[in-house]
Amino acid sequence: MKLMGRILMLLLWSWQAQATEPVVLTLFGDIRLDERQFERLDFTLSELQAMPQSDITTVHPWVNRPHHYRGVDLNRLMARLFGHRRVATLYLESLNGFSVAVDWPQVSPFAPILAWQDDGKVISRRNKGPLWLMLPYDAVPRVRQADFLHFMAWQLRVIRVLSEPE
Repeated sequence: MKLMGRILMLLLWSWQAQATEPVVLTLFGDIRLDERQFERLDFTLSELQAMPQSDITTVHPWVNRPHHYRGVDLNRLMARLFGHRRVATLYLESLNGFSVAVDWPQVSPFAPILAWQDDGKVISRRNKGPLWLMLPYDAVPRVRQADFLHFMAWQLRVIRVLSEPE
């Protein structure tokens, strides 16, 4: 009986710890997930880490050597939540007040990720985290254009998805 009590306490403690994990991303739009409609979904870092991941190793204007980024495969996330619609624009909003409209059909071919890890370490808010929209900046000449550079928003907190019927 004592063992069951300890197991129950551990489960409750684990549940409470998960319930207090902060939301790092809020997504708005005409979302469909598991046959249910949503206008808004909130995600913790743990939830994002459990999604399909991709990696990008790149040099960009904010670093002086190649960095290895890991994060949510944004194409797969958009397909999962907006597969019933055509995604047109992502409006990105950052913790630091920066916002930008991203032309999704222009960016999606370059396999963007929502990076939460930089060189094996979780990206802190101080180092442009918790999320950074990352593109393979140095691998594709077209991505080095100014428009694409502006799309690489850091301290990303909110994504508003404008979509249209297929």
